[in-house]
Amino acid sequence: MIGCSPKAGIDPHLSVEEKIEIKQEFNALFVGKWNIENNSGGSSKSVAQCYINSLEFTSEGNYILKVSDLNDSSKEPRFFNGVYVISFDESDPTKVEVDQVFLMQENYSEEASLPQIGSVATFDSIEISEQGDLSFNVAFGEAQDFCSVGQNLSIDARKEEPIVSDAPEGSNHFKIQKQWRLIRIDAQSVGNGDNAAISDPLCRLFEEEWESRCVETPENPTSEGCDPSNTVVITFTGYGTYLWTFYDVQGKPVHFEDGRWRWVEKNPQDYSQFEVDFDQSQEYNQIISIVELSDDNFVVEERQEETVNGVTFELIFKYGFQPSKFNYTPENCNL
Repeated sequence: MIGCSPKAGIDPHLSVEEKIEIKQEFNALFVGKWNIENNSGGSSKSVAQCYINSLEFTSEGNYILKVSDLNDSSKEPRFFNGVYVISFDESDPTKVEVDQVFLMQENYSEEASLPQIGSVATFDSIEISEQGDLSFNVAFGEAQDFCSVGQNLSIDARKEEPIVSDAPEGSNHFKIQKQWRLIRIDAQSVGNGDNAAISDPLCRLFEEEWESRCVETPENPTSEGCDPSNTVVITFTGYGTYLWTFYDVQGKPVHFEDGRWRWVEKNPQDYSQFEVDFDQSQEYNQIISIVELSDDNFVVEERQEETVNGVTFELIFKYGFQPSKFNYTPENCNL
């Protein structure tokens, strides 16, 4: 798929530098958001059969996989995100080809030897055409309970264009593309001559998330063992997608919310504000202003209006994030 042909009169073996370059070229081709154009495979009515909705690989070595159940359209899609590992076939000294891609869980630590199977999924028969089309076979792994273990699909996909193609290095456009953990929220209500702080906004966020997921309603029967979350991470990608992942006290992901984002540019390459479709309305309906953005600190401000008894108040939220890999002790919200 990606390789070098030997030239007459020279050593046909690839050097170490050439092998590294070929692998880097493949990684550059692989990173990005892939629009799924075809899912084909067998389906059984007795078990959940996964259909891949979207697939994205980041330059940090992470992936976001969104799947649905072919047999039950009423079920919410399931997200998987974690670490991906690429296995290359170097058995032919004249070329290097990609062999398999393993989708692992978030807590995977790369060891001396490659895994034999992806805990979430394994890709093989991988090909990328000169036009940028991707095709591969996927088998779902054992470390999850949504898809049928061993289910095989043949996938065709086409790569999306990034939302910005000419951002300068070191700009906010690149700094924002990371996994950020929400560590604090400052909130206040301003209006009618009053300025009042809102108490415990971060704990309120986790309380509202738990209620939406776990409180029994006709549309949402309470699940057994429905543990509350106590930390949340947001992932921004350069293809205009974001993903919130809520974790319980054991560090298990319990809830996901995805959406779209894009820059609001007052001047060329300003990158100081972005808008999101935060309520899944498929419309960009909320502007977020960046207060600070560096390699290890991310602060944004959001303003909303609310009318109570004919009086309009402005709600001002300031959210503070740090890279998700940093150590963090969650607040004790007593949920």
